[in-house]
Amino acid sequence: MKKVIIVTMASLFLMACSDSGGGSSSSSGGGGGSSDGGTGSNPPPAADSPIASDDSEPVKTQDLVAPEGFTFNPVISQTLKINLSGSLPARTHLTIYSGFKDKEGGGFIVDYDSKVIDSSISNGEGMIEFSVAESQSSIAAEIWSYDGSDPLQRKFEIDGGELVWE
Repeated sequence: MKKVIIVTMASLFLMACSDSGGGSSSSSGGGGGSSDGGTGSNPPPAADSPIASDDSEPVKTQDLVAPEGFTFNPVISQTLKINLSGSLPARTHLTIYSGFKDKEGGGFIVDYDSKVIDSSISNGEGMIEFSVAESQSSIAAEIWSYDGSDPLQRKFEIDGGELVWE
């Protein structure tokens, strides 16, 4: 009995997944026949059809032209030079963020999940190289000291040149 049910279910499944009778040349009035008069061929495409005709050549990759300066690399390298000697304690920590929101009273709130890089700074001087997305227009940087005070914050506009914090 189980085998009969399995065979019946498999048959129903195959019938449901099969073509619905297209290509039948009978004129029984059923909806399963093709609409091209039973010839089994499709009509030729219209003259204004987007399908390429036989006399036109397809576009090849080598024929494509990219604008001057175009690159497939969506990441750019940046350098941040820090020269705050004399105004910072001997040991500090720098963190750069790609996501932040400006506060109404000045400053900004960083999105800690958007950290790009962090590094220690000795005697208020350092140079940090990092990469950001080409679409990134600005970054936020914070310098934390180990005395528990609030961090120094600064926003930098990404313009392709070296960023300097003095």
